[in-house]
Amino acid sequence: TGIEEVDDEVVLRCRIAYWALVARMDAMIGEMLEALKRNGLSENTLVIYTTDHGEQVGEHGLWWKQTFYEDSARVPAIISWPGVLPQGVHSNSVINQFDLNATMLDATGAPTLPRSNGRSLLSLLKDPDNTPWDDVAFSEYCMDAQVEGRPSDIHSGPTGWFHRMIRRDQWKLNYYHGMEPQLFNLAEDPRETQDLARDPGYSRIRQDLVAEVLDGWDPEVTAAKMAAIQADQMVLQAWARNVDPPDPIRWDLRPEMDYLD
Repeated sequence: TGIEEVDDEVVLRCRIAYWALVARMDAMIGEMLEALKRNGLSENTLVIYTTDHGEQVGEHGLWWKQTFYEDSARVPAIISWPGVLPQGVHSNSVINQFDLNATMLDATGAPTLPRSNGRSLLSLLKDPDNTPWDDVAFSEYCMDAQVEGRPSDIHSGPTGWFHRMIRRDQWKLNYYHGMEPQLFNLAEDPRETQDLARDPGYSRIRQDLVAEVLDGWDPEVTAAKMAAIQADQMVLQAWARNVDPPDPIRWDLRPEMDYLD
């Protein structure tokens, strides 16, 4: 993202801001839970806390979220349903975020989503010893190529990015298309400092995980599809600029809201 060197003072300030945001969000979640309790709904509500991505604040010398390191790709999953799910249980099972969608549908008795690979967690959480579970998760990160006529996106590159990750059991393979993959044993190396992808002793694991991450997913096909969608978007954006349709739903972000105290 164009950030190459960040001094210690800036790193500290950014981490302070990050944890301040976490503290504020924690307080807001507390307000919602208190509202449920105040209205007599706390004992009959399934509450799931998660997020869309992590954040790198200097780990591995990186910032923002565009890699598959744990700081960026791993997200929380805290589930509470009083009287239905056990309390105080920590599960080491590997799940995908769309498993949470399947869990909510299962909890309400709704049919499963068509074409979804989501797996309900209810049986796993209630009876983990007798519930078969495949410890595998995928993550994907793709960005359009930079093209003439569109503003340059600092997250992307001249040819775009088409990347995928697989986590199976304790192993994680990061597949960055056009580059060497990364392979980590998260049980032994949770901070991902020892890349085993080029170690001959792990060549079979690398081979198997690369095959699995590419099964049903072709980065070149994905790039072609995204290029076609991008061309459509350029037509739509040109139309919007010329027609100037009303845009009434917009966050009023004023300059004075951004400040460094």
